[in-house]
Amino acid sequence: MADLSVIIPTYNECDNVHTVVDAFNDLVKKIDFSIELVFIDDGSSDETLSMLKKEKYNCNVSIVKLSRNYGSHAAIRAGVLSAEADCCMFYYMDMSDPITCIETFYHKLKEGYNIVYSERVGYQAGLGSRIFAKLVVRYIEKSYPQNGVSSIAFDGRIKEELNRNIENNSSVFFQIFQMGFNKIGMPIEIQERKKGKSKWTLSKKIKLFIDSFVMFSYMPIRTISVLGVILSILGILWAGIIVICKLTGMLNVSIGWPTLCCVLLIGFGITNISLGIISEYLVRTLDASRNRSVFIIEDICKYKAG
Repeated sequence: MADLSVIIPTYNECDNVHTVVDAFNDLVKKIDFSIELVFIDDGSSDETLSMLKKEKYNCNVSIVKLSRNYGSHAAIRAGVLSAEADCCMFYYMDMSDPITCIETFYHKLKEGYNIVYSERVGYQAGLGSRIFAKLVVRYIEKSYPQNGVSSIAFDGRIKEELNRNIENNSSVFFQIFQMGFNKIGMPIEIQERKKGKSKWTLSKKIKLFIDSFVMFSYMPIRTISVLGVILSILGILWAGIIVICKLTGMLNVSIGWPTLCCVLLIGFGITNISLGIISEYLVRTLDASRNRSVFIIEDICKYKAG
């Protein structure tokens, strides 16, 4: 059995396959522990899978084919479930983290840390990402890095918990962080993608935002509750002002259709937003009650070193 399983989700990454495999073949010659590569093909429509099967490896490799595209977090969970080693680590085909961090992370695990994660250095996040990070730290997990996490390694205790609780529509990173345990961040210089295009689209970012706060925080539902109370108080105050003004003649208050339209538009808008947030919670409750598979493994191919 390998000392460390490196889990690498892949989706239409044929441009990077040879580069990544070569990098790991060189790494294996330099490190003092054994690794297993676990590639998870997340429903690729290009030659990624066939190229992975044709490569030569200096370490043991498992190539896991999912039945369709389930998303990177589901693919990572499939990799954790398929990994042979107790210690696992996430890595990516764009090689945004230098491959040398694998050795650093593993030795930190051996020092007694349960979780080792990357703290991005030289990474300038966009405005949306910075707002998201601040909300995460405030409402989900205070120890989560402001610049987010890319690579993360963990020991068998964390692996066991992840495999026991395979969550749908959920961030595997937040799940790991909320377990607690002994964790440490390592400063990592982020590298730019050299080949291929990022699959991290706007729609996936929005989905992650919704999943994160619905699955790991009560903040959205509490926000609409507070908003409802505030609007109710304002409505009562406004009604009182109108009654007093009409009875005393202090002010000439217009209470025609413009005021009614504003009240209706604002009220129904907030009501629909509230229903949408509640529905997000209900949909996830429905998914949990169905107990359907978060992913389906179609095939697993294993290769020995050499």
